[in-house]
Amino acid sequence: MRPRLLCLDLDGTLLTEDCQLPMGHALAVNEIRGMGIQVAIATGRGLMTARLPWEQIGGRGPLVCFNGGWIGHPHDGTMVQKTLSEDDVHTIIAAIGERDGVVCCYPDAVTWVMSHETRLTRTWSKLYQAPIHLMADLRTAWRGHSLKILYVDSPENVSECCAFLQQKFHGRFEVVISQPDRMEILPVGITKGWGVRRLAEHLDIPRESVWAVGDADNDLEMLRWAGHGCAMGQASLRVKRTARHVLPSIEARGLCALVPMLERALG
Repeated sequence: MRPRLLCLDLDGTLLTEDCQLPMGHALAVNEIRGMGIQVAIATGRGLMTARLPWEQIGGRGPLVCFNGGWIGHPHDGTMVQKTLSEDDVHTIIAAIGERDGVVCCYPDAVTWVMSHETRLTRTWSKLYQAPIHLMADLRTAWRGHSLKILYVDSPENVSECCAFLQQKFHGRFEVVISQPDRMEILPVGITKGWGVRRLAEHLDIPRESVWAVGDADNDLEMLRWAGHGCAMGQASLRVKRTARHVLPSIEARGLCALVPMLERALG
């Protein structure tokens, strides 16, 4: 079936590790849109940090943010939003316990609240070009819902904590590693796959006409659901095995290889 919607992960897919948009990828997106294919961003980021790359590729089309927890458009507003309740937030924070990593909460799509800074996060406001509000007593004083919880620590500690929370909260929350030093906790059932499916239904586009590209574990459900899931070349073996296609790595500007693939699919 003819491709009609392309959903792109940001970090490690559209963007390099230092959050830069390669010129080749920007040109590829323009070519793909010229084929009549809609392009959407599907990311674990919030809208506050996804908006800049969205603008860099033309400021067109919808976004799936917070790993599916928020779907919408910066100008046209929210289509879908799913959040953790205040009780959920405190239950998760209590399970994280005395681990000394950074806890982040998001009361809405454009507000980022962080418990404290560490060497891992000290440059993030500049890197992501977004304000971050520090709240020293976040772990005990948080009030209201949050679109997700982000936990940031060393890769070893994130891996250990993720395994613990996945076992503890199986069937209650989604717990996934989005990058080696960060873990995300969301309402049960909320994944990029869920978000892309809802977006495709809203646009009246069948699953078989949806292409998606990603590189990390939080992309797995999206790659499984899409008619054509594509893994970036640097992705883990698990992600590559899930995908229908494997592109070159981000270092090799892998999205450029998608252009001739889509041209062939269009016939």
